Amino acid sequence: MISSVIGAVIMSAATVAMLVTLQFTNKVEKELGKDYLTIDERKILTDAFWTDRADLSNINTAIKNLPY
Repeated sequence: MISSVIGAVIMSAATVAMLVTLQFTNKVEKELGKDYLTIDERKILTDAFWTDRADLSNINTAIKNLPY
């Protein structure tokens, strides 16, 4: 009787741990690939005459809003 209760508690703990891990993984995957522009990328855009900060901000916003 006691061993079945202990087994149920262990199974519940394992289930909760698995659900927490899945939630964390999903959150990380949503953020994956959505980094802001690097210094090198900014330099490339500046060399291509994209010098306005509003343009760079719009690009960063577009990157952040990409469906991934």
